[in-house]
Amino acid sequence: MPIAGFMMRNHLGVDFSGTNTAREEYELPPMVRGDIITVDFHLDIPELYPGSFSFSPAIADGTLDAYKMCDWIDNAITAQMAHSDGQVYGYLRMPCRVELNARLWEKVESPEEEPRLV
Repeated sequence: MPIAGFMMRNHLGVDFSGTNTAREEYELPPMVRGDIITVDFHLDIPELYPGSFSFSPAIADGTLDAYKMCDWIDNAITAQMAHSDGQVYGYLRMPCRVELNARLWEKVESPEEEPRLV
């Protein structure tokens, strides 16, 4: 019952993101010694603060609750994140959509009072 996954780590050694096929509810076919498969994870990585980051792939056998680690390549790939065009506040820039929702204004009894948002 193979599970393929990865962990991403920052320059301080903090694991900040990762996933695997079991968490993504993608069941891999049973494998035996010598089998070779490729698992592709398609990610939209947000802009990270400038610094060094590493990627550690792994494969395990079992389930999320009970597994045996078969192989783990710690810091297999290291990448340097450069400054981007946008500002990164904190550890990463999360692209988002902003919208304004209509609100009801509270009516006031006295004409000298300003309307208030409810």
